[in-house]
Amino acid sequence: MDIRDFNFMDGMAKTEVLSTEGVYLAERNDGCFRISLFQVNDFYVEIYYQKTRSFYICIRSFEEVSELFPYLDKIDISEVYKVIDRV
Repeated sequence: MDIRDFNFMDGMAKTEVLSTEGVYLAERNDGCFRISLFQVNDFYVEIYYQKTRSFYICIRSFEEVSELFPYLDKIDISEVYKVIDRV
């Protein structure tokens, strides 16, 4: 599946893909939203929740690595360093 296939899906299908194929990476807060970040194959997906409600407001996908900037201080890469030390 690529980003175009994902974007053509309805909301229920997108959430199913996130739960079965998505890799949870991080979460951040932005105003009244809690935003969870997932990776699916070679693209990323943000799912926006209103903090006061338990259902999602929107799902946004992107491929640009530069859009990961708001998450960089929240992603734990300590395991990467362990692998590098073994090499």
